Amino acid sequence: MYRLSLFLLACLLTACSEHSTLTIKNIEAVKSAPPSHFMASAETVDITPPPGYLPRAGYATWSTIGEGFRTRLYARVYYLRDVEGDSHLIVQTDLATGSRILHTRLGEVLAKQTDISARNLTVTATHSHSAPGQIVGSQFYNKHISHKSGFASGYFDFLVKQISEAAIKAYQQQRPAKIATGKIDIWGQTRNRSIQAHVENKNVENKSIADNRTFHRINPSLYMVRIDGLSESGQYEPMGAFASFSIHGTALPQEETLFNADVWAYIHKDWEQFITQTYRPSEDIHVSAFEGTHGDVAPAQRFGMAGYIEAKRIGQGIGKKVSLLYQQLDNKLTDQVDIATAIRHVNIREANTINGYEICGEAAAGMTLAAAPLEHTSPVIGYLPFFKQGSRRWGDEEDNCQGRKRILGFSMLQPLLEPKDSFPDYVLFQLVKINDLVMVPMPFEITTESGNRMTSSVKHAINSYDASVKHIMVTSLAGGYTGYVTTPEEYGRQYYEGGHTLYGKQTLPYLTAHASKLAKDMFSKTTAVTELPEQWEYHFDIERFIPQDAPAAGQRVITEKPVYHHASVNEEGQWRFSWVDVNASKIELHQPLLSIESRLNNGQWAPLKVDGVAVNDQGYDMAVRLIKKDAGHGMAEYSGYWYNPLFDGEQRQYRFVVQPRDQQATFYSPAFN
Repeated sequence: MYRLSLFLLACLLTACSEHSTLTIKNIEAVKSAPPSHFMASAETVDITPPPGYLPRAGYATWSTIGEGFRTRLYARVYYLRDVEGDSHLIVQTDLATGSRILHTRLGEVLAKQTDISARNLTVTATHSHSAPGQIVGSQFYNKHISHKSGFASGYFDFLVKQISEAAIKAYQQQRPAKIATGKIDIWGQTRNRSIQAHVENKNVENKSIADNRTFHRINPSLYMVRIDGLSESGQYEPMGAFASFSIHGTALPQEETLFNADVWAYIHKDWEQFITQTYRPSEDIHVSAFEGTHGDVAPAQRFGMAGYIEAKRIGQGIGKKVSLLYQQLDNKLTDQVDIATAIRHVNIREANTINGYEICGEAAAGMTLAAAPLEHTSPVIGYLPFFKQGSRRWGDEEDNCQGRKRILGFSMLQPLLEPKDSFPDYVLFQLVKINDLVMVPMPFEITTESGNRMTSSVKHAINSYDASVKHIMVTSLAGGYTGYVTTPEEYGRQYYEGGHTLYGKQTLPYLTAHASKLAKDMFSKTTAVTELPEQWEYHFDIERFIPQDAPAAGQRVITEKPVYHHASVNEEGQWRFSWVDVNASKIELHQPLLSIESRLNNGQWAPLKVDGVAVNDQGYDMAVRLIKKDAGHGMAEYSGYWYNPLFDGEQRQYRFVVQPRDQQATFYSPAFN
C-alpha cells in the first residue's frame, strides 16, 4: 500500500461523506450429518466494477479512477468438507486487500444457507494495485487507500452478492473429491525491494546489498492445494486448485487507468489453459493464487518498463512453474482428508501484550510511508530528508514502542488529524489445516524474514502435537488489512515497510506469539477453537461510488471504426474502435461484453481462436474503456481494444462483437484486417 496522502488533505476530502455504523451478527451455521466421503466444490465469479467511478487502490493520492478493465477481476471459492463434518471455505479475490467486514458479512450471509460462517471462512487477496480496495474494515484505510475517500458501499454489496451466490452454489454442488498438497520454489521472477533493511536482520550472514543479492533475499515458495472431483463418468478429474505466492501486484504503473489483476491474471489464465489442454476435464476448472509473505518482494520487472508487457512476462514465467507443480501432484491425490480450523478475534489495542511482547497501545503512521518503496517512489516527497527511505529518529529508543519511526505529521499533530479510533485495531487470528499443510492467514503485509520467523515458530508449536504437518503457508492480506509487519531489525532501519508497521517495533514478536498460541490451542484441544464476538460494529464514512441505475434510451452506434495502432516502446500493438452504448449503470462489465470473430474469403463469421483459446474479454488481450459518461439519451461512449492481434493475410477479416445489454441487441464493428 503506497503513498498515504498528507493527513490534512485527507481530512478535507472526507468532509462531505456520510458517517454510518454498520452492524454484522455472528450467527451459527446450518448443521448437517457428516458425509461418508471427503467432499469439495469450486466456483468462479466475476467482480469487475462498472467503469468511471470507483478508484483503483494502493497508490493513495497517486491512484486513478478505473475507467474500464484490461483483465477481469474474479473471486474464486473452494469448499472443503471431511468425513468428520469439518468444513472450510477459501475465498480468493483479485482485490487490493483482504477485508474483515467482507469476511464477517459473508459469514453472516452464508450461515443461513450453508455450514459456513465467520468461524470457518478465509478471505484472501492478490493485492493488485489496479483493483478496488475501499471495502476494508477501518476508516483509516478506506480514507487513504486511494485518492478518493470513503467505504465503497455499493461495490461492497455487489461483492457480497457475487461471492455468496458462488459459495452457496459450491456448497449445494459439493461432490466426492480428492486433494493433494505441494510446494515448488520459483526464482528469478521476484526481487527484494528493501534489501538495505533486510540485511539488518541478525540471522542474515551475507550483508551485501549488491543488485544480484536482491534476487536471493525473497520467499521463493509457492504452496498449492489441488482438488480433483468425481465426474459423471465415475472418474476423478481436475476441479480446481489454490496456491499462495509472494509477489506484489505492482508490475503496472500507478498512472494506469484500467482495472486489472496485474501479474496474477497471467498466472491464473495460463494455469487454467494448461489444465484444460492437458487433462481435458468435462467441466470448468477454477484455479487461483493469492499473497504469501510478500511485504518486501517486488516483481522483477525491467526498471523503467512497468506495464503489461512485463506483467505478462513475469506472470507467465510463474505460471509455468505453477503448472509444473500441479502436474507433479497427479500421483499424490488422496480422499483421506482432515480439515481443522481455529479462529480468535483480538482487539490488539486493548490486549497489546502477550508472552512479554508488547505492541504500542496506539497506531502511528511513519514519515517514510509517504515516500513509498523502490520503483514507485513518490515524486519530490520520496527524496526529501525525514521522508526518504531510511529516515529515522536517533537517540534512545528503549522506552519508545514506536522505536526509530518518525511520526507522519508528528506525534502531537497526527492524532488531531487522524483519530486513533480510525486505525485498524482488531485482528482475526486464524489457522486452517488441510492434511499436511497449515495455512496461517494474517491481515498484514508480511516481509520475507518476518514470514520465515512466523513459519518457524508456528511449525515448532505444531510439531509438539502433530509431526505430520509438512507445509506452513503464511498468507498475507487475509481477513483484513492492518498495514505491514517487519522484523524488529528491519523496523529499526525505517524503510517504507517499517514506516507502515503501525503498531511499532515489537509487532512481529507479538503476532508470532499469538499465531503460535493459537496453533497450540488448536492442536491440543478436542473441540474447535472459536473465539468470536456476538457481533461486529464498523464505523465508516460511506461513499457509494457505483452509479445509480439510470435509463438508457438511445441506440448503439459506431463513433470510430477499427484502427490499428503500431506497437511502440513498452506498448503492445492494438486494434481499437469506439461506439455508443448504454450508460455505466447498465453496461455490466462483470458479464462478457467483447469478443473477436473472423471469416476467410468472405465466408461465415465464427468466433476467433488462437492456439485453441477464444479471443474475448475473459482473456488478457482485450480491454474496455469508458470514454464519455454522457453521450445523450442515457448513453455513454466506450472504446474496445484487441492487443497483440492476429494477422493472417488479406483473405482473413475480423470484427469486434459486442454482447447485448439492456434493450440493445448484439452489435458488430465494421470488418477489418
